[in-house]
Amino acid sequence: MANSFQVLIVSELQETQEELKKNLTRLGCKVKFATTAENGIEELKKTTYDAIFADLCVREKGGRSVARCVKNEAIQSKVFIVTSWKGELDQNLLKVDGIHAVIHKPFIFSEIRDKLLEQIG
Repeated sequence: MANSFQVLIVSELQETQEELKKNLTRLGCKVKFATTAENGIEELKKTTYDAIFADLCVREKGGRSVARCVKNEAIQSKVFIVTSWKGELDQNLLKVDGIHAVIHKPFIFSEIRDKLLEQIG
C-alpha cells in the first residue's frame, strides 16, 4: 500500500490484537489498541483513524456501539467488525450501524487487504 493508514483495533483479546496487527503492519498500517469499546470511543475523540477494527463482542458496549458512535459523530473512519461467528449478519443492520465490512476469524491476509483497499483505497 502506498499510504500508511492509521488503524485502531478495539479488542480485549490479545490474540486478536496480535493477529490483526501482524496483518495490518504487513500492509504498512500504523496500529493502536483499545481494550474496551469505551476506551476506543475515547481514543476516537483524540485521534483521527482511517479504519477501526472492532470485535463484535467487546467489553462494555460491543463493536456495533463503536460503529454507531463513529457514524453519529460524523467521524470519517471506516468501521470493520471482527467476529468468529460464522452465521450471516444482516447487511441492512450493519449499514444502519455504520459498519463497512465484516472480517472473519481466523484471519486471512487477502480478505483484510481486499476489504481495507475496497473501503479506503
